[in-house]
Amino acid sequence: MRDNSKSEIRKNYFKDEYVIIVPRRAKRPQIIDRSVGVEKNKTCFFCPHSFTDEISTYQDNNKNGDWEIISVINKFSSLTNDSESAYGQSEVIIETRKHGLNMSEFSIDHIVRIFDAYIDRLNNLKNMHGIKYVTLFKNKGKQAGASIAHAHSQVIALPIIPPKLQQEAESYTNYLIQHHNCPYCDIISNESNSQRVIWQDDNTFLLAPYASEFAYEAWLIPKRHTNTFSELSHTEKESYAKALKIVLAKLDHYDMPYNYYIENTINNDYHTHIKITPRINVWAGLELSTGVIANPISPEFAADFYRSKTETKGPTSF
Repeated sequence: MRDNSKSEIRKNYFKDEYVIIVPRRAKRPQIIDRSVGVEKNKTCFFCPHSFTDEISTYQDNNKNGDWEIISVINKFSSLTNDSESAYGQSEVIIETRKHGLNMSEFSIDHIVRIFDAYIDRLNNLKNMHGIKYVTLFKNKGKQAGASIAHAHSQVIALPIIPPKLQQEAESYTNYLIQHHNCPYCDIISNESNSQRVIWQDDNTFLLAPYASEFAYEAWLIPKRHTNTFSELSHTEKESYAKALKIVLAKLDHYDMPYNYYIENTINNDYHTHIKITPRINVWAGLELSTGVIANPISPEFAADFYRSKTETKGPTSF
C-alpha cells in the first residue's frame, strides 16, 4: 500500500490538539538484522546473576522458586521517598529472566502476568502518602530512551498531577458534558468500520488514531468502559495481550524503537487505554514552536501496515 493522499490538518477526537498528516513516499520499513544478547565485555544489570542488593517490591516466581517477573527500586532515580525536594518512587519491572527476548515473543499467559505486575505496582504506589499520580511506561530502543536492552518497563509515583494529564481530564469532562457519553466509547463506536481499525475482538479495540502524532501510532482501548487498568478482567487482559503482540511484533520485526504507556483516571470517570508511540521521526521547529505535529505516515497506512502479513524481506526504507 502506498499513501498518495494530500496533506491534511486533523484535530484530535476531543482535545484541542492538531496534527498535519504529510504523506510522502510511504513504504514499508526496512528489516534490520541485529543479533541479540549481551555484548562482549558488557554487563546487563537486569540479568539475575548481576543482581546486587536489589530491593524487590514484587515477584512472580516459577515452579523452582526463581523469579520470572520482578519489580525493583530504581537505584538511579531522581525521585526517592526520603527526599523533600524530589519526593516519589521509581521502580523497574523486569519482565523476564532471559536476556535478548522482546515482549512480542512472550506467550499470552506471560504478558498477562506482566499486566498483573503492572496492576500490583500501580495500586500500591498510588496509595503512598503524598502521591498524586502513578505513571507506567515501557521504553524500547535507544531513540525511545531505553539504556538497557533487557525487556523491562518502569513505574514512577509522582507527587504532582502532570499538566498534560490534567488537560486530558478537562477535555474528557467537557466532551462528557456536551455529548453525554465517554469520548473513548464514542471513538470505538464511530471508528468501528473505518480504515484505521487494526484489530478487534469482543473485549479490545486496536486503532491507528485519526490524528496520530507519531508515525505508526496505535491505541489499545478496552471495549468495556473501564476507569483504570486495574479493573480489567482476566479475559480482557488476555485480549489486551493479543492486541499488544500484534503491534509489537511488527515494531520488533523492523527494529523500530517505541514507547508505550498506560493512561488511567485522575478524576471520577475515565476510560483507560494504552498508547503505543513508535519513535522513528524527530520533531523539529514546527513541532517545538507550535505544538502542531507533522506526521509523514497516515493512520490509514499504519493500520494497513499492522494488518498485513509480516514481510520476510525489506528492500525499501522509510
